[in-house]
Amino acid sequence: MSTAVMSAVAESAEQRAALRSARIRAVIFLLFTLASFSAASAAGAKEAIFSFWIDKIGGKDIILTFPIAVPWLISGAISGAIATLQFLRGASFRWRAAIGIAAPFYAVATVGALLDGTAANLTVLFTGTLNYAAPVAIGSLAGIISERSGVLNIAIEGKFLLGALAGAVASSLFGVAIAGPIAGLLIGAAVGLLLAVLGLRYKVDQIVAGTIINIGALGITNFLYLRVLQRYPDLNQPVNIDPVTIPVLSDIPVIGNIFFNLSPYFYVAVLLVGFFTYAIFKTRWGLRLRASGEQPSAAGTVGVDVIKLRYRSMILAGALAGFAGSYLALSGTGGFGMGISSGRGFIALAALIFGAWHPVYAFGAALIFGFADATQTLLSILGVGLPPQVLLAVPYVMTIIVVAGLIGRVRGPASAGRPYEQG
Repeated sequence: MSTAVMSAVAESAEQRAALRSARIRAVIFLLFTLASFSAASAAGAKEAIFSFWIDKIGGKDIILTFPIAVPWLISGAISGAIATLQFLRGASFRWRAAIGIAAPFYAVATVGALLDGTAANLTVLFTGTLNYAAPVAIGSLAGIISERSGVLNIAIEGKFLLGALAGAVASSLFGVAIAGPIAGLLIGAAVGLLLAVLGLRYKVDQIVAGTIINIGALGITNFLYLRVLQRYPDLNQPVNIDPVTIPVLSDIPVIGNIFFNLSPYFYVAVLLVGFFTYAIFKTRWGLRLRASGEQPSAAGTVGVDVIKLRYRSMILAGALAGFAGSYLALSGTGGFGMGISSGRGFIALAALIFGAWHPVYAFGAALIFGFADATQTLLSILGVGLPPQVLLAVPYVMTIIVVAGLIGRVRGPASAGRPYEQG
């Protein structure tokens, strides 16, 4: 069999698999449609009572009351349209973007159903969602950059911990807020370089190397917290980075309090997502980065120094993760504490997988995780009888569904984690 024939056969098999996955997704969206309409029917005349701060947090508020069935019906209609388009357009349909359209309506419907008539202010819920999503989004960017270059990066959790510790200590020592993010960035870059040396120079299995860094970071930060920070508490009293109020825009009723009175980390995250989306897919650097992760030997034949590119990518990824880690200690948490990352580094990994190694989709996944986190906090405050672990588990279940290929095969960079010998 000739090479051309074999290539055509492989391409045909791949197209059939993609079409099969698209049909499965259509069925899943149809099930969501039926579940939404069923929930709307079960809700009956029950009402959701939501409020928003109009002028400022704690000031005047506006109360919205509407039947819970309404958002369920809208969610069902959107899911039905998605199912139809997915079936008709097949693999070409951008289902991740479609989820982004349906998600807000499902969020409102779910929160209303869980509250079961309890009044809740959603301004804090939405600001919490955006703020919680910021470090996860930046951490997922770190994973995307390193893995797009061909190096597995499961050490984001360890970089978060070290970045948080370095940020707290530096901010406390220098007495200025900016010292914290800079210190987190530097320590993250150093850890990224260490991971690159282990994986690229000494050919240590990259999963093992990342695991060692995660475990080592946990041990080191716990030791320093117990032996140093508790004895010298002045080293753990950082200058908090407070939310930024954007002039004029923050005065917009309702919306201003939600989108224009947030942590600077969120705005940085949005800028970084936009910048790296353009850089990865529209620039020469991005083309070389993707080539190094997919076909490093081919990239090498056209003059790309794959090893050097991977070193630089790992340092950049480490800097981003360390910077994101500094958020944990500097955003009103009172400094560094043991296990302060609470698995957010692994959540960032889940976000990049769910987002198929694309910055925008990974950011959307980070928002889902942030919403789950903020919602369980709200429900706990209001005393709603639902175990918070249930809500926090939802994004992970969704990620498992994606990784398992039930709604389409998710494939990372082909050469990620594979040793490469540069000629």
